[in-house]
Amino acid sequence: MRINEYKSLDEFIYEYDSGRRPSTETQPRKFMGIEFFYGGVCYRMCYEPAENEGAPRFYYVYVMHCESRGYPAADRFEVIGRYEKFQDLLENFLIDGKPFKEVIMDDDTKILGKD
Repeated sequence: MRINEYKSLDEFIYEYDSGRRPSTETQPRKFMGIEFFYGGVCYRMCYEPAENEGAPRFYYVYVMHCESRGYPAADRFEVIGRYEKFQDLLENFLIDGKPFKEVIMDDDTKILGKD
């Protein structure tokens, strides 16, 4: 049984490519970050703001270490990926040997939260 709420990769790309943008009532929401559970691990992918004005922004992928209190209370975040381009994240970042675009669409990937 599929628990993943995404029906297509295009739907996911629409929500996260370039981070949050204002939406109207006629357009679906845009988000900056997503938390998901895959293979027994909690992850967070987020389009982080630039450290300095004019500096590049990056997409980060974190492992959320929630061992002591459980999700959503992360004890710490471990950076496991950083990409300037969203397409590079989708194609080149691997989790358990699978490209991110396959992980985020996997039937067993559970979406925990979006912001």
